[in-house]
Amino acid sequence: MERKEFIKDEIKEEPENPFNYYLLALELKKEGDLSGSLDLFNQLIERFPSYIPTYYSFADFLLEIEDDIKAKQIIELGIIRAEGVGQTKALHELKQMWELNF
Repeated sequence: MERKEFIKDEIKEEPENPFNYYLLALELKKEGDLSGSLDLFNQLIERFPSYIPTYYSFADFLLEIEDDIKAKQIIELGIIRAEGVGQTKALHELKQMWELNF
């Protein structure tokens, strides 16, 4: 079974698990489906705002496609959310990303 299809099956089995959507967003990006990946990252932020890994990966993707304005917004939001749930490692990584890019 193809990796993308496997992930989609996992989403069907566990529709409330953000990790599977996160994996699919990364897989779409890897395959070159930038629009699909972008849409899925946006859905993740809206539907699972407490899933902190999304913020770093989404901001990194936005920086790659040179959407610096949206990347700034996602990093800022990620910092707020990481602080709110006490994820110090993610908070540190997001702050580093900010310092390196802005």
